[in-house]
Amino acid sequence: MKNDLTILVLGGYGGTGKIFCRYLLKETTAKIIVAGRRLEKAEDYALELREEFPPERISARCADASDRESLRTAFQEIDFLLAAATTANWAKQVAEAALEAGIDYLDIYFQQDAWPMMESLKERIEQAGRCFITQAGFHPGLPAAFVRKGAQYFDRYDKAIVAFSMNAKIERPESVYEIVDMVDDYKPQFYLNGQWKTGTYKDSIKIDYGPRFGIRYSMPFELVEIRPLPQMFGLKDMGIFTTGFNWFVDYLVFPLMFLSQIIKKGSLRHFWATLFIFGVNNFSRKEEGVVFLLKAEGGKNGQHRKVQIFSEHDSAYDFTVIPVIACLKQYLDGSVRKPGLWMMGHLVDPDRLFEDMGKMGVRFETMVE
Repeated sequence: MKNDLTILVLGGYGGTGKIFCRYLLKETTAKIIVAGRRLEKAEDYALELREEFPPERISARCADASDRESLRTAFQEIDFLLAAATTANWAKQVAEAALEAGIDYLDIYFQQDAWPMMESLKERIEQAGRCFITQAGFHPGLPAAFVRKGAQYFDRYDKAIVAFSMNAKIERPESVYEIVDMVDDYKPQFYLNGQWKTGTYKDSIKIDYGPRFGIRYSMPFELVEIRPLPQMFGLKDMGIFTTGFNWFVDYLVFPLMFLSQIIKKGSLRHFWATLFIFGVNNFSRKEEGVVFLLKAEGGKNGQHRKVQIFSEHDSAYDFTVIPVIACLKQYLDGSVRKPGLWMMGHLVDPDRLFEDMGKMGVRFETMVE
C-alpha cells in the first residue's frame, strides 16, 4: 500500500467532520480533502487548516451526496472516502459512487437502516476487491470491540453489558436529524437468558458511570453490530444500555416527537431537532464528556469472574472521532485492509484499538474480580 494516501472527508466542514480533519492531519501522514455541498465552506475550513498544518496536505472540493455526478467528479484521484456527513438517506448512492471510483470507504452513520443499504452492495464490494468499513464511531463502533476485548478475560463468557452516558453541547439541528428520524420505530432489543427481547423503560438497569455521571438508570439501546455476538461467544445475556438526556428532553420532547412521527413520519423534522438541541443545551448538567464501559461476567479456570472495562473522555465529539482514527491506523498499515464489507467493531484488533485510543487521550481502566 502506498504511503500518504489522499482521504476525502465528506462533510468535512461540519461539526464532526472538522474534528476528523484535524485528527487525520495530526495522527496520520495522509493528505485530506475537505468536501461538502458548499465549496466556499470547504475552502474556508481548508484555509484555516493550512495555517496550522502543511498546506500541501490540504485541499477542498465540492461533493453533494444527493448528486451522483457531483460525487463522481469529487471522487476522482483519491484513495479513500470518509463519510462524516449526516447523509444516511444517500448512503447507498455515496457507497456506489465510491465503488465506481475504485476507492475504499468508511462511514459513521448512526441510523441503523443504513446497514441494509450497505449490505445490498456486499457482493459488488467483494468482487471489486474494495475494503468498505461501516458502523464506525463509538455508537456504533465500540460496543462489539468492547465485547470482543472482554472475551480475553474468560474461558466461559456468560454476560456482556455495554453501557454509555454522554453530555455535549449541540450546535446544528442538522446534526441530530438522525435522532428525529429513528424515534417512531425505535424498538431496541437485548439478549436475555439466551433469547432476544424487545426492551421498554421497564428493562432499565442501574449503571455506575463513575465520578463524572454517577449511578444512572439506563435504557436498552440496539445496534446491528451486536447481533452476531451471542453466538460468537456463547453469551447468555448481552445488550447495550444508555442514559437519557434530561427531564425536558426525555419526558417532554421525546413523547411529543414520537406522536408527531407516528402521525406523519418526517414531519416537523427541523423543529423537533431545534427543540431537542434547546433541551440538551439548557437542561443538561454542565459537565460535558462521555463514559463508555463494559460489565462482563463468566468463568476463568473454574472460578466465577467479573470484569469491567471503563473508558472516558472530556468530549463526546472527540470520542466519536478517536476510535475511527484508531481504526484507520490499522487500515493505513495494511493490517485490516482486506476486501469486503466490515463493521468497524468486528474488523479492528481490540488491543491495538484501545492502545491507540489511549494515546489520543481516552482514559481506560480495567477492573477484574
